[in-house]
Amino acid sequence: MTRSTRFRRLIALASLLIAPAAHAQLELVWADEFDGQLDTDTWEHQIGRGEAYGLPTGWGNNEHQYYTDQFFNSFTNNSELHIVAQNIPFGGASYSSARIRTLGSFEVRYGRIEARIKLPKGQGLWPAFWMLPTNSPYGGWASSGEMDIMESVNQMNRIHGTLHFGSPWPSNTSAGGTLQDGRDFSQDFHVYSMDWNPDSISWSVDGEVYRTIGSGAWFSSAATGNPRAPFDTPFHILLNVAVGGNFPGDPNGTASFPQEMVVDWVRVYREQQAAYAGAEHAVPGRIEAEDFDAGYPDEAYQDCDAGNNGGAYRPDSDVDIEASNEGGFNIGWMCEGEWLEYSVDVASPGTYTLRARVASQTTGGSISFDSDGADISGVMSFSATGGWQSWTTIETEVALAAGSQVIRMNNAGGAGDGFNFNWFELEALATGCGDADLAEPFGALDFSDVVAFLVAFGEMDGAADLAAPFGSLDFSDVIAFLSAFGAGCP
Repeated sequence: MTRSTRFRRLIALASLLIAPAAHAQLELVWADEFDGQLDTDTWEHQIGRGEAYGLPTGWGNNEHQYYTDQFFNSFTNNSELHIVAQNIPFGGASYSSARIRTLGSFEVRYGRIEARIKLPKGQGLWPAFWMLPTNSPYGGWASSGEMDIMESVNQMNRIHGTLHFGSPWPSNTSAGGTLQDGRDFSQDFHVYSMDWNPDSISWSVDGEVYRTIGSGAWFSSAATGNPRAPFDTPFHILLNVAVGGNFPGDPNGTASFPQEMVVDWVRVYREQQAAYAGAEHAVPGRIEAEDFDAGYPDEAYQDCDAGNNGGAYRPDSDVDIEASNEGGFNIGWMCEGEWLEYSVDVASPGTYTLRARVASQTTGGSISFDSDGADISGVMSFSATGGWQSWTTIETEVALAAGSQVIRMNNAGGAGDGFNFNWFELEALATGCGDADLAEPFGALDFSDVVAFLVAFGEMDGAADLAAPFGSLDFSDVIAFLSAFGAGCP
């Protein structure tokens, strides 16, 4: 089975296999099954003893190996990656091994990152499956973080999952956990996983979680106002086997060489943005503000602070939701730069009246709406209403295409503006042109409507379903379109 075939099969199966509680479904987004030769477009070998990467000799840990890209230190065989530590002097070091990374080819922010690995064993051996920040936006190690998904040393009877963070070395700190349950992890393959969410990180072995920590346990001295830093930016993946160093200590002659870490596969799953509760909002219709899409922050929504400060409806979300005096709930205290996205299904193309229900105690505010990234509303401004629950409705007209799309509501105001958002609705405007008005400019019938009908009919699109029996397209729909087109607009 080729890598691409297996990858497609994994994608098809992933949604059936992975569905953690309290989150949208996880889907496989990247994998390497190590079929065929190691993909050097994906994995870069790091070479040497660390100096070429700005580190002291020994990779900053007093390690004794020289990392190479030679076949005797890393190769694939039978759909497995082998990283081999050799007791062979190389490049001035006493040992040789391999260290590979996905920098420049794959990075991820949030999700489940896991690998199926069989560990080496012996005094001085230090295999690792871990992640580093791609751009180090908060400064040098460890201000920008490090995430160790799996580390073990020497007798391989303990598995460590660790975060490194805080200030630049030597003022860095760490947090994490250790699994020691009597197993020798060098005797068989095990699945090592890290579930990385905006406000928590968990480590597991073979599906059993052994440690979870929340964002209150980590920080970056370069971003003291950001409770998620430094673990809110993209990281890339590394695999390596070190020999000696500060963590395992030096080899003492008891370990037999060569020793290898064997990796069956590496896979990454992510929560995919989707309509809240699994159904797109129907347009025309009213959409409650609190029913924004499920997904990660900065992807499905953006809120200026972590957590749901209203504590209502979706208490584990990052968006502030409170009870509304008009019934149901509203989004509270929107501040500069916030936005919310809604997956919708527009029944018919055309011009719609867009209404939004807002309240602002003292400042007023401004909002705008996009569809699939394109502005549809312009800026809609409103004055202060005298209370956070004193509602007013603002409106404009927007043009929408038919079908599935993502509508984003943006806070278009400045830093001093604050308001609440209750709902928005889209009501189709009567054009007087009937069912034949399928294309812009709406409100007039022309050749573009003929083309739109023919395309929809050819693609079996419901937009061309103009006559009974509904649910199928046939000659009666053609007659209905021609009749409506011939009637023109009043």
